[in-house]
Amino acid sequence: MSDEVSGQQAPQAPQEHYELAAPSDSSGSAKTLPWWQLAGVEAPKVCNVHRDTGEYVGLGEADPSPLEPGVWVLPACSYRLEAPVFEAGFAALINRDGTGWERVADHRGATVYSTGTGEPQQWQALGDLPQGYTLQAPTTAFDTWEGEQWVPDEAAMAEAARRSAYLKQSLASQYATSRINTLQDAVDLGMATDSETDALKAWKVYRVKLGRLDINVSVPADDEWPNSPNDQALVAWLASQTE
Repeated sequence: MSDEVSGQQAPQAPQEHYELAAPSDSSGSAKTLPWWQLAGVEAPKVCNVHRDTGEYVGLGEADPSPLEPGVWVLPACSYRLEAPVFEAGFAALINRDGTGWERVADHRGATVYSTGTGEPQQWQALGDLPQGYTLQAPTTAFDTWEGEQWVPDEAAMAEAARRSAYLKQSLASQYATSRINTLQDAVDLGMATDSETDALKAWKVYRVKLGRLDINVSVPADDEWPNSPNDQALVAWLASQTE
């Protein structure tokens, strides 16, 4: 049997070639089946594509012509082609004349980054990434895009470290002063215990050491910061001020 598609009608065999008689009732009358339901008739496979993008979406079958035996009609957005071979990171799109497939980059669902700001977003479009976007993630908040890669801005990193150190020094000094003021009141009023007197001196020593850190010259490493009389309380207070 001929297997034509899209209006190219195959030569028609005699009508009885497409009929199959089967008893349908006690009278013995014959029932005629549609030609596409006859034994040995198989619908041609077709490739379905997205109506807007032309992207291959899966296999389907041609539709039988109810008035033209042996003629198969292509459904909308389908083509009589071999299914495309897929590669990771690519999609298959039907070409302009509908005779083959084009391989197109597919980054949909991937996280891409603006090379201007480093901001991430989930990509939704087919095709190569436009200028200004990359799949490479910046490694620090101070990266800038140079050519084909992210490069840390050393000056910006140093300035941010200095600002952070200044803030820590200022807040730690405030906390030490609040502790000193409270303990000093107890001493001035003759109400201080020995432990409070010792704590007052320790907090004063800490505040002096803290003030001697010259952050303009260099940012102190973690082990260069003086220890306070109560680091646990100080750290908790600092965290509450910078949230």
